Amino acid sequence: MIGVRLPIVPIKGDEKWELLSKIVDMLETRETKKALARNGITPVNKAIKILKVVILAMFFELEISYAVSEVNKRLDLRNFLKIEEEVKLRSVYSFMAEFEADQFINFVFSILNSNSKKRRNNPTTLILDWTDISLDLNPFRKRDLKDKPYKWGYSTKGFFLGMKMMILIDYSTLTPLFFHVYPANVHESRIYPLILEMLKRKRLIRFGDSILMDRGFYAYKNYLIGIRYGIVPLIIPRKNFRLEKLEGMISYPLFIFNSKNIEKEKRRYRKLVKKLFEGLKMNLKKLRSIIEDVIKLGKEAFSLKRLQCYALEPVRKRCSLSVLLTGMTIKLGFREKKLIQRLSEW
Repeated sequence: MIGVRLPIVPIKGDEKWELLSKIVDMLETRETKKALARNGITPVNKAIKILKVVILAMFFELEISYAVSEVNKRLDLRNFLKIEEEVKLRSVYSFMAEFEADQFINFVFSILNSNSKKRRNNPTTLILDWTDISLDLNPFRKRDLKDKPYKWGYSTKGFFLGMKMMILIDYSTLTPLFFHVYPANVHESRIYPLILEMLKRKRLIRFGDSILMDRGFYAYKNYLIGIRYGIVPLIIPRKNFRLEKLEGMISYPLFIFNSKNIEKEKRRYRKLVKKLFEGLKMNLKKLRSIIEDVIKLGKEAFSLKRLQCYALEPVRKRCSLSVLLTGMTIKLGFREKKLIQRLSEW
């Protein structure tokens, strides 16, 4: 980071500081402490203290070392974060390295989705999308990427060097339910079956759920794969898409003929196909546009761009904390499209 860095001074009445104050309060709750302990991120009090510092750095797009320096220098900042003692930089780095990414991810979603089971009893609408995770690497330097977790990828902004993150959110609440980090050179239409299998294994999709997806997932076979998984795959079609061709390709999944009530299963799948054809006639682009704002919130407001992480595990940990900040912000009532857009531009 080049240039003069401004001091981190809490400002009473400032919207951004007010939001951070509420997030700090959420980190102090009994629910958060239980989630940390349940996922083996202990000692809990130390974990909360370090998470506050890391989140402070992400919130203001700062290096962790600078955030630690400011916390130790300013009593008012420590009081704001409810930290009594100074923080050792080495402790922060060792803490982040000590635990596995899966522990952080499970911790994050146990907090964000504490009431998801009650919501997910009935079919609902979900949105699946991806974003580029660009790493802070010199793109002009020749590199041997054979054994590297980062690859060259392409997004709407052009070529980038890094990884991709797939994210699933609940359409009605905008709560993040799942994310997956994968190589940047893997296309969405190719990883789509793997993602559905992961969602099924985690019980995040139920029979009859509708999933909104952009054109990157488009392929006739991907509509069929979605139906086989018992979902309504509302993938935005391309210009050359023909509904008649898709109708001719659809058939019942073979496994339903092993069920005790074949006719009942057929009726269920006919309903799925009917929902699919009805959904493809809707303005899917407008329906799924909100996820672009949610992703932008995580990237622009909560430091998920040009990461200084070069291995898969640290990137997954950083993504998990960005998803945590995004989810907490949504939980605090920031659900309106214009409000999310404004937060992204802070």
